[in-house]
Amino acid sequence: MLETGKYQSLHRVKSPGSFNLELNMNKILIVDDSKTSRMFIKMCLEIAISKIKEGTFYEAENGKEALALLNEKEVELVIMDLNMPIMDGFTLLRWMKDNDQLKKIPVIVITSTNNAAKREELLQMGADHILSKPVSPAKLAPIVKAITPDTMDLDEYGA
Repeated sequence: MLETGKYQSLHRVKSPGSFNLELNMNKILIVDDSKTSRMFIKMCLEIAISKIKEGTFYEAENGKEALALLNEKEVELVIMDLNMPIMDGFTLLRWMKDNDQLKKIPVIVITSTNNAAKREELLQMGADHILSKPVSPAKLAPIVKAITPDTMDLDEYGA
């Protein structure tokens, strides 16, 4: 379980097609057994979301660590991989959606599977969005916007 630190604001990206989102979700949990993947997802969020009021990224290497962290910290968004040791993403999602306190937290599942039945199962279990690998800021921004539509405006970017 890693807490990767607080930050005041994220850098702005000022290129054509870039995003300028403001996100009121300040506590984001990234769950993936690959440290490189966690770091890359965080980087994509930093590019896609230009402003965040003082916030924190939390990281967990598997579902078991994530559940422990969810029980000790206030988390406002979970982004998780499916395939992890100890406790996979399916099990973590089940635990979260069966818990009255955790079931309200939005969940974005990142997966390499193209299996429509598995994707439908994840949505039925309570995942808010399924994001296909590879992750990118352009893919992540509209999903985050859909989760918190009242806090951001992408109109000027055509999204």
